[in-house]
Amino acid sequence: MPYVVDTVEVEPERLLPYLDAVRHLGVPVMTDAGAVLVSCATTSAEIGESVDVQVVWSFDDHDHWNVIRKNLVLDPRWYEFSARIAALRTGGTRRFYYPVALSPP
Repeated sequence: MPYVVDTVEVEPERLLPYLDAVRHLGVPVMTDAGAVLVSCATTSAEIGESVDVQVVWSFDDHDHWNVIRKNLVLDPRWYEFSARIAALRTGGTRRFYYPVALSPP
């Protein structure tokens, strides 16, 4: 099962509004589109540096991801969510990750 990992940088004072947008806008639209929320984690907002927010989504395969993308493009909530988080972040990446089976030495 592949993962989409969004890692976004926000200023500490924008962390809570960003998480609120993910919780109330992003999770519903992504879930309705067919993605599964795996996790959401942040670095510390207490050390005076920008905060990284990592949101991980899973999906079955790239055919499934294409269906998710189509569903997002057709959902007006996606555009509301995208605009909201774009105004809050200072940078970030989206990467696709694939599990690797490792066995102990």
